[in-house]
Amino acid sequence: MEKNSSPADFLARHGWLSFTPPDFRKNVLARIQTREFRKGEAIYRAGDPPGGLWVLLDGAVEIELPPPDTAPHFVHLAAPGFWFGEWPLIWDKPRRLTVIATLPSTLATFPLVECRAMLEAEPSAWRWIALLSTMSSDLAAGIVADLLLRDPEKRTAAVLLRVAGVRSNVFVAPEPSPINLSQERLAHLVNLSRNSIIPILHEFVRRGFIDVKYGYIAILDVKGLSATISE
Repeated sequence: MEKNSSPADFLARHGWLSFTPPDFRKNVLARIQTREFRKGEAIYRAGDPPGGLWVLLDGAVEIELPPPDTAPHFVHLAAPGFWFGEWPLIWDKPRRLTVIATLPSTLATFPLVECRAMLEAEPSAWRWIALLSTMSSDLAAGIVADLLLRDPEKRTAAVLLRVAGVRSNVFVAPEPSPINLSQERLAHLVNLSRNSIIPILHEFVRRGFIDVKYGYIAILDVKGLSATISE
């Protein structure tokens, strides 16, 4: 979240809530509750009881998907403005994903009971929950599409752009978010070894597409990095 920006101002300009009408947005913002999480602390885990919506205000969270009978897979790193957690609202089942803070992070939650009460009072607002679900489906499709890119360089570029918030069919962030990942964790997302991804990152640095520091990557040239995918 930008300095000197309130959660309401930030959420009115970033992510799902920025697409909704002012009255709906106002109702949601009046009900959200802010919480702080330590690095490594779970917002919730797969199998936890149903809960409300969440949005990342500051920091970063990683999304883990536990396929049947295997260990959880790290599938996405989310940037501020990312909303998640609508599954129990649509289908009253336990949590499907695990979400963990990868930095000291500030999040806000829209409690499940509050959300249900608002939707019962205004059934037309379900349209905006459907929009959030569509955005989540678009992200899931994007994750799959990125990993199906056979060329490691193209796959790396696509993943970098996605986790920076600038590769989407629904919402593209005004500026790429910093990527707070080690090279080893990024390699996991790209489905490469650390030794395989290092020369790719060095080449992107040489071409001026990114800047790499310890545990941190910044995208400097979105167009240039995007062009490598279509080359």
